[in-house]
Amino acid sequence: MNRRLCTGLISPSSYLISVLDSIGIWYEEIDFKKDIFLNYSTLIYEGSILESDKKKKIFDFLNSGGGLLEISLNPDFCTTGISKSFSKTVFNSASQSEFDRISHLDIYSEWASSDGSDLFSGLIDFESHKSDSLNVGFIGFDLSSFPAASNFTRKRFLSTTKDFPDEIVNKISRDPLNDIIELSLQRLHHEQKLPFIKKWTSPQLNPVFGFRIDSDYGSKEALTEIYQLLNSNNIQATWFLHVQEHELYLDYFKSFKNQELALHGYKHGYSSSVPKIEENIQIGLTKLKQADIHPNGFCTPYGIWNSGLEKVLSGYDFNYTSEFTAGYDCAPFLIPDSEHLQIAVHPICTGSLSRKRYSEDQMKEYFLEIYEQRKSLFKPIFFYHHPMQKGLGLFQDVFERVHSDGLTNITFHEYANFWKDRDNLEFSAGFNEGKLQIESNNPNQYLYITTSANEFDLIPSKDQCIDKTSYSSFKYASPSLPSFVELEKLHSNPLKLVKTNFLDWKNRQRL
Repeated sequence: MNRRLCTGLISPSSYLISVLDSIGIWYEEIDFKKDIFLNYSTLIYEGSILESDKKKKIFDFLNSGGGLLEISLNPDFCTTGISKSFSKTVFNSASQSEFDRISHLDIYSEWASSDGSDLFSGLIDFESHKSDSLNVGFIGFDLSSFPAASNFTRKRFLSTTKDFPDEIVNKISRDPLNDIIELSLQRLHHEQKLPFIKKWTSPQLNPVFGFRIDSDYGSKEALTEIYQLLNSNNIQATWFLHVQEHELYLDYFKSFKNQELALHGYKHGYSSSVPKIEENIQIGLTKLKQADIHPNGFCTPYGIWNSGLEKVLSGYDFNYTSEFTAGYDCAPFLIPDSEHLQIAVHPICTGSLSRKRYSEDQMKEYFLEIYEQRKSLFKPIFFYHHPMQKGLGLFQDVFERVHSDGLTNITFHEYANFWKDRDNLEFSAGFNEGKLQIESNNPNQYLYITTSANEFDLIPSKDQCIDKTSYSSFKYASPSLPSFVELEKLHSNPLKLVKTNFLDWKNRQRL
């Protein structure tokens, strides 16, 4: 029996589409006129109103052994009792193979807990519906009610070195969110003895490493020091230029080899006003173009995404933008209901650590820890730095590790180009008696394929037939999750964060 390894979506929200595109699975909106079992390996249902005949077809699909992932506060197919509450963070409360790489999910929303599960305090559950396998998955939140890309807060970030650093970032932690949905879909495939396939996140076999410099008020000497470190280590980076500060020597940046020059605005100031944001971007672009610098990307000062910025950017053709109040520490993504591609970075810089009185050795330990965590999960790694901050030397060790690990060093523009090609990659997969048939419109990318929780293979996305029973060339490292005592510190002493927020807001320059 040939089955398409396609996920059928039932009235999907724009947030779900954004997540699935970032994950890279093959999906389409369900066609109830088709044979659902043969055409879809899994279904995703977000609790929309279903006509009785369609609901019956879904039950028939489950009776045949198909997999359904229900993402809802009020499940129709998950039969256990449900409790609801509001939380900033949901913690992982049970060790279950693939999910034990995720310690917590920042949600800042109402969520539902299944009484039959202790996985993520019941946020996630799996049960059997007239099947020998666990073919109904449940995730208890409403994606359409999640805080928007412009909704941010100040969060602490885990560190085993010293006090937790903090930064203003988006309320939702997209990386754990993506993982939870992806791993749930994986399990539903594996329970059916089907492989799980998605698009890979790098143009090469090895994961991506990127480095960003926000030039801000950096002196020419400080900028030169950074470039010399990058050049001596053969590292490509992306420089977001604070144009007003460097207006008298913009030509100097064109001497940088293998570096990308992007726009950080003319003035280093914040605003939600459309005219002020428009003016700041337009003057910056004009000055750069006069210097024969043509930026493909933009990031706003202070990293704050808001509706005014979103409106202004719609009038420009930037290839990407990068604001950690829209998203951080995750794969690139399109902000829901927009065409704005976000390339996310780790939001903590050496300045964040300096405020917590980290020594330079402790800073190095922190960044290498983040590096190893993400590398062990084969995730993109993006760090950033400011020229007038301490700790530049620690990145020598990071860059050496990038080369020794063979990571794919890439600029933001190069990664955005790859990601858009990835979005345009159309692939299909059929599974019949252990044989996998792949068809694709682009043979130059890679597909991720797995039949177990902790290992996978990467295969070219060319037309091919594969006859294998397991895929195990790459193995995830054993996770080392923080204790609940450590996790509870994330929200301890909230007044201290409020004070930091006030000082940050007070000291922020306005346009």
